[in-house]
Amino acid sequence: MNNRKRRVTLKDIANQIGVSHTTVSRALRNHPDISSERKEQIRNIAKSMHYNPNAFALSLRSSYSKLIGLIIPEITLYAFPSLVKGVSEFCYNAGYNVIILSSNESYEREVQNTELMLSSQVDGLLVAISKETQKYDHFELLEEEGIPVVFLDRVFKNYGKSKVMIDGARAAYTATKHLIETGRKKLAYFGGNPSLFITRQRLTGFRKALREYDMKEHSVIFADDAEDARHKTFELFSKKGIPDGIMSISDEVLTGIIPSLQELNIRIPEKVAIISFSDGPISLMYKPAISIISHPLSRVGQVAVDLLIQRIENPEGKYQQIRIVNTELIIRGSTVKLEG
Repeated sequence: MNNRKRRVTLKDIANQIGVSHTTVSRALRNHPDISSERKEQIRNIAKSMHYNPNAFALSLRSSYSKLIGLIIPEITLYAFPSLVKGVSEFCYNAGYNVIILSSNESYEREVQNTELMLSSQVDGLLVAISKETQKYDHFELLEEEGIPVVFLDRVFKNYGKSKVMIDGARAAYTATKHLIETGRKKLAYFGGNPSLFITRQRLTGFRKALREYDMKEHSVIFADDAEDARHKTFELFSKKGIPDGIMSISDEVLTGIIPSLQELNIRIPEKVAIISFSDGPISLMYKPAISIISHPLSRVGQVAVDLLIQRIENPEGKYQQIRIVNTELIIRGSTVKLEG
Protein backbone atom coordinates (compact mmCIF):
# COMPACT_ATOMS: atom_id res chain seq x y z
CA MET A 1 0.00 0.00 0.00
CA ASN A 2 1.33 3.43 -0.96
CA ASN A 3 1.05 5.79 2.04
CA ARG A 4 2.77 8.67 0.32
CA LYS A 5 0.79 11.86 0.76
CA ARG A 6 -0.26 13.59 -2.47
CA ARG A 7 1.46 16.93 -3.04
CA VAL A 8 -0.84 19.97 -2.97
CA THR A 9 -1.06 21.60 -6.40
CA LEU A 10 -1.93 25.07 -7.65
CA LYS A 11 -5.26 23.67 -8.84
CA ASP A 12 -6.07 22.45 -5.31
CA ILE A 13 -5.54 25.96 -3.94
CA ALA A 14 -7.58 27.47 -6.79
CA ASN A 15 -10.50 25.13 -6.10
CA GLN A 16 -10.40 26.01 -2.40
CA ILE A 17 -10.70 29.75 -3.11
CA GLY A 18 -12.80 29.66 -6.26
CA VAL A 19 -10.32 31.27 -8.66
CA SER A 20 -8.32 30.00 -11.63
CA HIS A 21 -4.99 28.24 -11.10
CA THR A 22 -3.45 30.98 -13.26
CA THR A 23 -4.50 33.55 -10.65
CA VAL A 24 -2.96 31.41 -7.89
CA SER A 25 0.30 31.07 -9.81
CA ARG A 26 0.48 34.81 -10.42
CA ALA A 27 -0.30 35.65 -6.81
CA LEU A 28 2.42 33.35 -5.48
CA ARG A 29 4.86 34.94 -7.94
CA ASN A 30 3.86 38.45 -6.77
CA HIS A 31 2.49 39.38 -10.20
CA PRO A 32 1.46 43.08 -10.39
CA ASP A 33 -1.91 42.22 -11.99
CA ILE A 34 -3.09 40.59 -8.73
CA SER A 35 -4.29 42.85 -5.91
CA SER A 36 -2.48 42.89 -2.57
CA GLU A 37 -5.58 41.59 -0.80
CA ARG A 38 -5.93 38.65 -3.18
CA LYS A 39 -2.21 37.84 -2.92
CA GLU A 40 -2.41 37.75 0.89
CA GLN A 41 -5.54 35.56 0.79
CA ILE A 42 -3.91 33.07 -1.61
CA ARG A 43 -0.65 32.96 0.34
CA ASN A 44 -2.51 32.26 3.57
CA ILE A 45 -4.54 29.47 1.98
CA ALA A 46 -1.41 28.00 0.39
CA LYS A 47 0.33 28.03 3.78
CA SER A 48 -2.64 26.43 5.54
CA MET A 49 -2.72 23.66 2.89
CA HIS A 50 1.04 23.09 3.28
CA TYR A 51 1.73 23.94 -0.33
CA ASN A 52 5.34 23.51 -1.38
CA PRO A 53 6.47 24.26 -4.94
CA ASN A 54 8.27 21.41 -6.65
CA ALA A 55 11.87 22.40 -5.94
CA PHE A 56 13.19 20.12 -8.66
CA ALA A 57 10.90 21.75 -11.21
CA LEU A 58 11.94 25.22 -10.10
CA SER A 59 15.62 24.32 -10.40
CA LEU A 60 15.10 23.06 -13.93
CA ARG A 61 13.58 26.38 -14.97
CA SER A 62 17.09 27.86 -14.66
CA SER A 63 18.65 25.06 -16.71
CA TYR A 64 17.38 22.71 -19.42
CA SER A 65 15.94 19.21 -19.30
CA LYS A 66 16.34 18.99 -23.09
CA LEU A 67 12.81 17.61 -23.30
CA ILE A 68 10.09 18.99 -25.56
CA GLY A 69 6.48 17.90 -25.26
CA LEU A 70 4.14 17.36 -28.21
CA ILE A 71 0.38 16.95 -27.79
CA ILE A 72 -1.57 15.92 -30.90
CA PRO A 73 -5.34 15.30 -31.26
CA GLU A 74 -5.03 11.70 -32.40
CA ILE A 75 -2.71 9.18 -33.99
CA THR A 76 -4.05 8.21 -37.41
CA LEU A 77 -2.77 7.30 -40.86
CA TYR A 78 -3.87 10.59 -42.35
CA ALA A 79 -2.04 13.67 -41.11
CA PHE A 80 -0.25 13.70 -37.80
CA PRO A 81 2.43 11.03 -38.47
CA SER A 82 4.28 13.43 -40.77
CA LEU A 83 3.97 16.20 -38.18
CA VAL A 84 5.46 13.89 -35.55
CA LYS A 85 8.26 12.99 -37.95
CA GLY A 86 9.08 16.64 -38.65
CA VAL A 87 9.10 17.49 -34.95
CA SER A 88 11.15 14.43 -33.96
CA GLU A 89 13.83 14.92 -36.61
CA PHE A 90 14.28 18.62 -35.87
CA CYS A 91 14.44 17.96 -32.11
CA TYR A 92 17.02 15.21 -32.58
CA ASN A 93 19.24 17.45 -34.70
CA ALA A 94 18.93 20.24 -32.12
CA GLY A 95 19.85 17.97 -29.20
CA TYR A 96 16.36 17.61 -27.70
CA ASN A 97 14.20 14.58 -26.95
CA VAL A 98 10.43 14.47 -27.47
CA ILE A 99 7.56 13.24 -25.31
CA ILE A 100 4.47 12.61 -27.47
CA LEU A 101 0.95 12.35 -26.06
CA SER A 102 -2.46 12.15 -27.75
CA SER A 103 -5.54 13.97 -26.46
CA ASN A 104 -7.75 11.56 -28.45
CA GLU A 105 -9.83 14.62 -29.43
CA SER A 106 -10.75 15.13 -25.75
CA TYR A 107 -10.44 18.43 -23.87
CA GLU A 108 -10.29 16.61 -20.53
CA ARG A 109 -7.47 14.36 -21.70
CA GLU A 110 -5.66 17.36 -23.20
CA VAL A 111 -5.70 19.03 -19.77
CA GLN A 112 -4.35 15.83 -18.21
CA ASN A 113 -1.65 15.75 -20.87
CA THR A 114 -0.50 19.27 -19.99
CA GLU A 115 -0.32 18.31 -16.31
CA LEU A 116 1.80 15.29 -17.21
CA MET A 117 4.06 17.47 -19.35
CA LEU A 118 4.52 19.85 -16.44
CA SER A 119 5.44 17.04 -14.07
CA SER A 120 7.80 15.61 -16.72
CA GLN A 121 9.84 18.84 -16.62
CA VAL A 122 9.60 19.62 -20.33
CA ASP A 123 11.39 22.79 -21.46
CA GLY A 124 8.57 23.69 -23.84
CA LEU A 125 5.38 22.34 -25.37
CA LEU A 126 3.98 22.00 -28.89
CA VAL A 127 0.21 21.57 -29.19
CA ALA A 128 -2.33 20.86 -31.91
CA ILE A 129 -5.59 21.36 -29.99
CA SER A 130 -8.44 18.85 -29.79
CA LYS A 131 -11.80 19.47 -31.45
CA GLU A 132 -13.38 19.86 -28.00
CA THR A 133 -10.97 22.54 -26.79
CA GLN A 134 -12.52 25.97 -26.30
CA LYS A 135 -10.72 27.09 -23.11
CA TYR A 136 -6.99 27.64 -22.72
CA ASP A 137 -6.30 28.22 -19.03
CA HIS A 138 -4.30 24.96 -18.87
CA PHE A 139 -1.88 26.45 -21.38
CA GLU A 140 -1.75 29.75 -19.50
CA LEU A 141 -0.65 27.82 -16.43
CA LEU A 142 2.31 26.34 -18.32
CA GLU A 143 3.38 29.79 -19.52
CA GLU A 144 3.09 31.04 -15.91
CA GLU A 145 5.37 28.19 -14.85
CA GLY A 146 7.96 29.35 -17.38
CA ILE A 147 7.19 26.69 -19.99
CA PRO A 148 6.63 28.28 -23.43
CA VAL A 149 3.83 26.88 -25.60
CA VAL A 150 3.74 26.93 -29.40
CA PHE A 151 0.53 25.93 -31.18
CA LEU A 152 0.78 24.26 -34.56
CA ASP A 153 -1.69 23.53 -37.36
CA ARG A 154 -4.77 23.37 -35.13
CA VAL A 155 -4.62 26.67 -33.30
CA PHE A 156 -6.88 29.08 -31.44
CA LYS A 157 -8.06 32.06 -33.45
CA ASN A 158 -7.51 34.63 -30.70
CA TYR A 159 -5.10 33.01 -28.26
CA GLY A 160 -1.50 31.92 -28.30
CA LYS A 161 1.72 33.88 -28.17
CA SER A 162 3.24 31.66 -30.83
CA LYS A 163 1.59 29.62 -33.56
CA VAL A 164 2.61 27.94 -36.81
CA MET A 165 0.07 27.08 -39.51
CA ILE A 166 -0.81 27.39 -43.15
CA ASP A 167 -3.00 30.19 -44.50
CA GLY A 168 -6.08 28.00 -44.74
CA ALA A 169 -8.38 30.71 -46.08
CA ARG A 170 -6.03 31.62 -48.91
CA ALA A 171 -5.36 27.97 -49.76
CA ALA A 172 -9.07 27.12 -49.84
CA TYR A 173 -9.73 30.16 -52.00
CA THR A 174 -7.08 28.93 -54.47
CA ALA A 175 -8.58 25.42 -54.52
CA THR A 176 -12.12 26.70 -55.04
CA LYS A 177 -11.06 29.10 -57.75
CA HIS A 178 -9.36 26.22 -59.57
CA LEU A 179 -12.58 24.15 -59.46
CA ILE A 180 -14.58 27.07 -60.84
CA GLU A 181 -12.09 27.70 -63.63
CA THR A 182 -12.43 24.08 -64.79
CA GLY A 183 -16.09 24.84 -65.55
CA ARG A 184 -17.79 23.56 -62.39
CA LYS A 185 -21.03 25.31 -61.47
CA LYS A 186 -22.28 23.66 -58.25
CA LEU A 187 -19.66 23.20 -55.56
CA ALA A 188 -19.61 21.46 -52.20
CA TYR A 189 -17.32 22.14 -49.28
CA PHE A 190 -16.57 19.09 -47.11
CA GLY A 191 -15.12 20.41 -43.86
CA GLY A 192 -14.15 18.81 -40.58
CA ASN A 193 -15.48 19.63 -37.14
CA PRO A 194 -17.07 23.11 -37.32
CA SER A 195 -15.82 24.08 -33.84
CA LEU A 196 -12.24 24.13 -35.13
CA PHE A 197 -10.75 27.38 -36.42
CA ILE A 198 -9.02 25.42 -39.17
CA THR A 199 -12.43 24.32 -40.54
CA ARG A 200 -13.96 27.79 -40.37
CA GLN A 201 -10.90 29.41 -41.87
CA ARG A 202 -11.00 27.21 -44.97
CA LEU A 203 -14.74 27.72 -45.31
CA THR A 204 -14.03 31.47 -45.41
CA GLY A 205 -11.72 30.97 -48.39
CA PHE A 206 -14.27 28.74 -50.14
CA ARG A 207 -17.01 31.34 -49.79
CA LYS A 208 -14.76 34.18 -50.88
CA ALA A 209 -14.12 32.48 -54.22
CA LEU A 210 -17.84 31.80 -54.70
CA ARG A 211 -18.64 35.48 -54.11
CA GLU A 212 -16.05 36.63 -56.61
CA TYR A 213 -17.58 34.42 -59.29
CA ASP A 214 -21.15 35.19 -58.18
CA MET A 215 -21.90 31.50 -57.56
CA LYS A 216 -24.80 31.26 -55.16
CA GLU A 217 -25.57 27.53 -55.46
CA HIS A 218 -23.33 25.49 -53.19
CA SER A 219 -23.35 23.03 -50.28
CA VAL A 220 -21.47 23.04 -46.97
CA ILE A 221 -21.01 19.71 -45.20
CA PHE A 222 -19.17 19.00 -41.95
CA ALA A 223 -17.80 15.52 -41.29
CA ASP A 224 -15.99 14.34 -38.16
CA ASP A 225 -14.21 11.43 -39.83
CA ALA A 226 -14.05 9.26 -42.95
CA GLU A 227 -17.15 7.23 -42.08
CA ASP A 228 -19.17 10.37 -41.43
CA ALA A 229 -17.98 11.79 -44.76
CA ARG A 230 -19.03 8.58 -46.53
CA HIS A 231 -22.59 8.76 -45.19
CA LYS A 232 -22.91 12.45 -45.94
CA THR A 233 -21.68 11.96 -49.50
CA PHE A 234 -24.50 9.46 -50.07
CA GLU A 235 -26.98 11.93 -48.60
CA LEU A 236 -25.71 14.79 -50.73
CA PHE A 237 -25.87 12.88 -54.01
CA SER A 238 -29.35 11.57 -53.30
CA LYS A 239 -30.76 15.10 -53.52
CA LYS A 240 -31.50 17.39 -56.41
CA GLY A 241 -28.89 19.93 -57.44
CA ILE A 242 -25.99 17.59 -56.77
CA PRO A 243 -22.52 19.18 -57.01
CA ASP A 244 -20.14 18.86 -59.93
CA GLY A 245 -17.16 19.98 -57.84
CA ILE A 246 -16.00 19.08 -54.31
CA MET A 247 -13.35 20.58 -52.04
CA SER A 248 -12.29 18.27 -49.21
CA ILE A 249 -10.61 19.64 -46.09
CA SER A 250 -8.35 16.62 -45.46
CA ASP A 251 -7.14 13.20 -46.54
CA GLU A 252 -9.39 11.61 -43.91
CA VAL A 253 -12.52 13.28 -45.28
CA LEU A 254 -11.38 12.42 -48.82
CA THR A 255 -11.19 8.71 -47.96
CA GLY A 256 -14.87 8.83 -47.05
CA ILE A 257 -15.95 10.72 -50.17
CA ILE A 258 -14.22 8.64 -52.85
CA PRO A 259 -15.64 5.16 -52.00
CA SER A 260 -19.15 6.61 -51.89
CA LEU A 261 -18.77 8.12 -55.34
CA GLN A 262 -17.46 4.79 -56.62
CA GLU A 263 -20.45 2.93 -55.17
CA LEU A 264 -22.79 5.46 -56.78
CA ASN A 265 -20.97 5.09 -60.15
CA ILE A 266 -20.24 8.80 -60.25
CA ARG A 267 -17.19 9.22 -62.42
CA ILE A 268 -14.29 11.53 -61.60
CA PRO A 269 -13.75 14.02 -63.20
CA GLU A 270 -16.51 13.58 -65.81
CA LYS A 271 -19.39 14.02 -63.34
CA VAL A 272 -17.63 15.59 -60.38
CA ALA A 273 -14.21 17.17 -59.92
CA ILE A 274 -12.42 16.80 -56.58
CA ILE A 275 -9.63 18.70 -54.88
CA SER A 276 -8.41 18.09 -51.34
CA PHE A 277 -6.02 19.39 -48.73
CA SER A 278 -3.50 16.59 -48.46
CA ASP A 279 -0.33 15.62 -46.62
CA GLY A 280 0.93 12.34 -47.95
CA PRO A 281 0.48 9.68 -50.64
CA ILE A 282 -3.26 9.00 -50.17
CA SER A 283 -4.31 11.38 -52.95
CA LEU A 284 -2.10 9.44 -55.40
CA MET A 285 -3.74 6.10 -54.64
CA TYR A 286 -6.94 6.84 -56.56
CA LYS A 287 -7.60 6.76 -60.28
CA PRO A 288 -7.47 9.43 -61.43
CA ALA A 289 -5.03 10.91 -58.91
CA ILE A 290 -6.57 13.68 -56.82
CA SER A 291 -5.59 17.32 -57.26
CA ILE A 292 -4.44 18.77 -53.94
CA ILE A 293 -3.46 21.75 -51.90
CA SER A 294 -0.30 20.46 -50.25
CA HIS A 295 -0.55 20.66 -46.46
CA PRO A 296 3.09 20.15 -45.42
CA LEU A 297 2.69 19.13 -41.78
CA SER A 298 6.28 17.91 -41.53
CA ARG A 299 7.42 21.44 -42.37
CA VAL A 300 4.87 22.91 -39.94
CA GLY A 301 6.39 20.72 -37.21
CA GLN A 302 9.95 21.77 -38.05
CA VAL A 303 9.12 25.48 -38.03
CA ALA A 304 7.25 25.11 -34.74
CA VAL A 305 10.18 23.37 -33.05
CA ASP A 306 12.55 26.04 -34.31
CA LEU A 307 10.35 28.77 -32.83
CA LEU A 308 9.91 26.88 -29.55
CA ILE A 309 13.64 26.31 -29.07
CA GLN A 310 14.29 30.00 -29.66
CA ARG A 311 11.78 30.82 -26.92
CA ILE A 312 13.30 28.21 -24.58
CA GLU A 313 16.90 29.32 -25.01
CA ASN A 314 16.24 33.05 -25.10
CA PRO A 315 13.07 33.63 -23.04
CA GLU A 316 13.48 37.41 -23.07
CA GLY A 317 13.78 37.58 -26.85
CA LYS A 318 11.11 38.74 -29.26
CA TYR A 319 10.16 36.56 -32.19
CA GLN A 320 7.73 36.54 -35.04
CA GLN A 321 4.76 35.09 -33.20
CA ILE A 322 2.73 33.74 -36.15
CA ARG A 323 4.57 31.84 -38.84
CA ILE A 324 2.82 30.80 -42.03
CA VAL A 325 4.05 27.75 -43.94
CA ASN A 326 3.48 27.93 -47.69
CA THR A 327 1.13 25.57 -49.52
CA GLU A 328 1.09 24.57 -53.18
CA LEU A 329 -1.69 23.81 -55.67
CA ILE A 330 -0.90 20.52 -57.42
CA ILE A 331 -3.22 19.80 -60.36
CA ARG A 332 -3.91 16.17 -61.32
CA GLY A 333 -6.52 14.14 -63.16
CA SER A 334 -9.42 14.68 -60.76
CA THR A 335 -9.90 18.28 -61.90
CA VAL A 336 -9.50 18.02 -65.67
CA LYS A 337 -11.17 21.00 -67.34
CA LEU A 338 -14.59 20.34 -68.86
CA GLU A 339 -14.79 20.48 -72.64
CA GLY A 340 -16.85 23.28 -74.15
